[in-house]
Amino acid sequence: MTQFQALDTQELIHLSVTRVWELLTDWVAAPKWMPGVDSMEPEQLTSPGAVLDYRSGTHERQLLITELHEDQVIALSSGGGDISVLYRYELTEESEQTRVRLTISVDAAEELRDEVGDLLSAIAGSEAGTLKSLRSYAEAAP
Repeated sequence: MTQFQALDTQELIHLSVTRVWELLTDWVAAPKWMPGVDSMEPEQLTSPGAVLDYRSGTHERQLLITELHEDQVIALSSGGGDISVLYRYELTEESEQTRVRLTISVDAAEELRDEVGDLLSAIAGSEAGTLKSLRSYAEAAP
């Protein structure tokens, strides 16, 4: 498998790390800020290996929590087999606010290298505003 980076973006949110983490991991509320997600339900508590079921249009899909460091990092993986997509959120405190970094990468079988370019472009286009949406949602949340 070869890893290709689709997106690396950051946003400063005017809330504490703890509050941003609470909102980021409130899976039922994810459709309010996560593009293309119509509903999301966790199968287990938020922990490494936990599965999140989500609906996007008529498609039912799953995300797997592959990495978790409370109030710092969460990584979610989608897909499997020849292609998987990894979403990694990293939170750091910055002057009593929270800088959130989102990196999205694609792991693909070497023989699919030539076909990954369109997927990377599509991901970058659809996910470019994700952190701006998270910021708007978080700063308006009660």
